[in-house]
Amino acid sequence: MDKNLLKTTLSVPSAYGEEEIMKDYIISFAKHNCIDYYMDNKGNLYLTKGSEKMTKGEYYPCVVSHMDTVHKNHTTLIQNNERLDIKESEGILTAYHPHTNKQTGIGGDDKCGVFVCLSMLEHYDVLKGAFFVEEEIGMLGSKHADPEFFKNVGYAIQFDAPSANWISEVCSGVKLFDKEFKTHITNILSEGGYTKFSMDPFTDIKQLAQKFDFNCLNLGCGYYKQHSDNEYVVIEEVEKSLKMGKKLIDYLGIKKYIHHKEIKKELLLEVEWQDGLKDGLNEGMEYFDEYDECANEIVDAVFEMMNDGHTKEDIKYEIGELLFSKNTFK
Repeated sequence: MDKNLLKTTLSVPSAYGEEEIMKDYIISFAKHNCIDYYMDNKGNLYLTKGSEKMTKGEYYPCVVSHMDTVHKNHTTLIQNNERLDIKESEGILTAYHPHTNKQTGIGGDDKCGVFVCLSMLEHYDVLKGAFFVEEEIGMLGSKHADPEFFKNVGYAIQFDAPSANWISEVCSGVKLFDKEFKTHITNILSEGGYTKFSMDPFTDIKQLAQKFDFNCLNLGCGYYKQHSDNEYVVIEEVEKSLKMGKKLIDYLGIKKYIHHKEIKKELLLEVEWQDGLKDGLNEGMEYFDEYDECANEIVDAVFEMMNDGHTKEDIKYEIGELLFSKNTFK
């Protein structure tokens, strides 16, 4: 693993709505490595490597991360095109603000993911990479994911979770992969030290799982205490995440894995609706179904985070983000 590339990536300041320097950094990487890229109207970046090597019936693996962080106190650095000071001690990376020399959020969420994706694009001859803006305020970038880019993607792997033993199975009530795909990958994940399947609030891969017909996955990539000035990154666990990503792509290859999605249960399934009554109450039915699903997601998220030892403040922040993404207060 290129530790210098990791440190350089982490030094790039970024915040939601202020991803300009990170975009420039990724574009520079793409140009240097002769990787095709483009930016959509929302500001998302799409990289494609090896198009000349693809043949009919083959599909790209796609790696995913988001370019923003929550650290709005880095705005001045972004405006002045400055960098964070990254310090290493006993295998741990932390960030310090160059103006105050005080510890500040390193932004491993999700600059660790950006690093893993760039490393994999450097490693593979055939690969796609999607880098989204404004994930931290409700996946606003990935909600506009370009269908044209994803039409020849066989599966997608995002790197956006704490630790290096975290597999998102459900995000905000959306299943990222089906039972067949889970069975197919469980052993290979275990071999790489990934055994914990989780239900999580949200990240960009949720949008892809909803929009498209391929199986998706989200893995932990070595950051801790995200969304705080005490955030840190464990080098060994970032490397473990990178190795896991490579192991998965080597195993899954350039095939398509169709996501066989389960049909959503209706809230009042057992009620026998007469045609006229059903037509008249259809809108109300959708209303209750939506809020019932939201309530289930909140309960699942709270219990999951409590089991993982998150603080009350962490839980409050994540539930707030979930409610914001659902446009609950309108």
